[in-house]
This record gives sequence, C-alpha cells and structure tokens, in this order.
Amino acid sequence: MDFSGGSSGGQEMDLQQSLNAVVLQLLQNQVRKTCFDKCFPSNKFPDRMSKVDHICLAKCMDRMYEAHQIVVKASVEMAHNLASQE
Repeated sequence: MDFSGGSSGGQEMDLQQSLNAVVLQLLQNQVRKTCFDKCFPSNKFPDRMSKVDHICLAKCMDRMYEAHQIVVKASVEMAHNLASQE
C-alpha cells in the first residue's frame, strides 16, 4: 500500500530528514531540561561550572542519549515484527 500520494523519492527523503531533525530537537530539549534539573536541583546556576557539574551533565546526557537509542532500536524491531506478521 502506497500512501505517498505520488510523491517522488526525493520528497520522501526530505520529509524523513525534516522529521529526524524535529525528533532530534525534541530529544535535545528534553535532555537539557532533565539533566539541568538533575544536576542543578535548586535552579541556581553558578557563574562557572565546576568539574563535578560538568561530569554530572555529561553522564546524564550520555544516559539519556543511550536510552533514546535503545527505545529507537526496540521500536524499529517491533515495527519490523508487526510488518512481517501481515
């Protein structure tokens, strides 16, 4: 079944790239909010970040991006499984 409405492959690639950019922006915003809330719970930011602050943010961001990769991988696998059942 083709729902592309006759659109060319180039338009489909552009749409996919735009969608990927939106997803990445949403992920970055969520990571920023979550990690800053975790590493600076008082919402007071120092003039200079300490080494501990840098480490906290780096580890938090790494965990968030790793979790995102796991979810994406599982989602793709599930979509393939569902498609193969039809």
